[in-house]
Amino acid sequence: LLREGIARHGVAGAALGVFDDGDLAIATAGVADAATGEPVTAETRFALGSLTKSMMATVFARLADAGRLTLDDVVAAHVPEVRGTRWGEQATLRGLLGNRSRVPLRAEWEFAGVDGDADVVLSRLATTVATAEPAGEFWSYSNTGWGILGRALESVSGESWEDAMREHLFAPLDLTETTFATAPAAEPRASGHDAAHAPVEPWTPLALRPAGSTVLSTARDLLRFARAHLEDGSLAGLRVPQTDVAIHAWFDAWCLGLARIGGLYGWDGVLPGQRSVLRLDPDRRRAVVLLTNDDNGRALYRSLLPELLDVPPLDLEPRPGAAGDLSRYAGLYAWPDRRWNVSATEDRLRIERDGSVLEALPIDERTFLVDANDPDIPTVTFGTFDADGRPGVLYHMLWGYPRV
Repeated sequence: LLREGIARHGVAGAALGVFDDGDLAIATAGVADAATGEPVTAETRFALGSLTKSMMATVFARLADAGRLTLDDVVAAHVPEVRGTRWGEQATLRGLLGNRSRVPLRAEWEFAGVDGDADVVLSRLATTVATAEPAGEFWSYSNTGWGILGRALESVSGESWEDAMREHLFAPLDLTETTFATAPAAEPRASGHDAAHAPVEPWTPLALRPAGSTVLSTARDLLRFARAHLEDGSLAGLRVPQTDVAIHAWFDAWCLGLARIGGLYGWDGVLPGQRSVLRLDPDRRRAVVLLTNDDNGRALYRSLLPELLDVPPLDLEPRPGAAGDLSRYAGLYAWPDRRWNVSATEDRLRIERDGSVLEALPIDERTFLVDANDPDIPTVTFGTFDADGRPGVLYHMLWGYPRV
């Protein structure tokens, strides 16, 4: 199944893990590095990307269960750099975990972080964010927010972020094959590839480590992590939805470091040349992990997961007229350093940024198809509708841009 899938979708290499009520199975296929031909094995480490967020949320749940903190603590209680700021004194750890904290949003922080050595960079990120205006009252994914959570973990534990992750997650869950790209012994490691199997440079900004830039793991270790979520009742609270925002092709509710996807829970990691997927089925005590070293990785996920977990395939069929009068979507949606201009024609939207144009066809009132062949961003989503039916937020992938 896996070998056929990587051939059909042009994926360089993959590791698939399945946990089924106590039974564990792992399959591998393809190459860890297209240039050398080194095969993927059960020991091959892949970059997890944003699955690190699920790990971070697990650490905070464990610390809360141990009485070291509560998820309703204000951020300023654990991040000294934001004390005395309006945002830091009002936002909570739960708000950060739920991507509802109003953390200031800037493209430069979200996708590049800030500069600095590993031992001070999370403090520098928090100091930089402390000077900015909070975002509005809307849900948005935020790498910056998870960087702030990393700084909170350093403060609570008295350790570096990496040492705290080792002590509070890797060691107690016996994740012996999980490490960091910055560690001396990170091999064997899968190399990233673009859709044509050309090599892709790793993306490892240190300020975004808690958001997912440096953790490496194997399918076997991720199944151990998944098993903890299926068996440890203290982690069930992470599966409580925190928002009514649904992002087509991604989730129908965001929880705390996990998303609800149909009747399943989990999250995905997206890094240049690497994709990772975790799905949990608590009712049947099943979990599936898929790790790939290719930009086509989520296309493989879309074809495999419906068969492995009995979930329906993704609906990407445009429906003319489904969104009614399209003029209500027209306007400017922006952060201080990123702008999207939306205009309407009779049957579609035109969404422009920096000279590039997306043409978007309605699937329903909230969701518009932009590219059915894009495994990561096939659609854009609108949310926070007012009484006149005008949306207040445009979601590109997972990030929310408010109407201005």
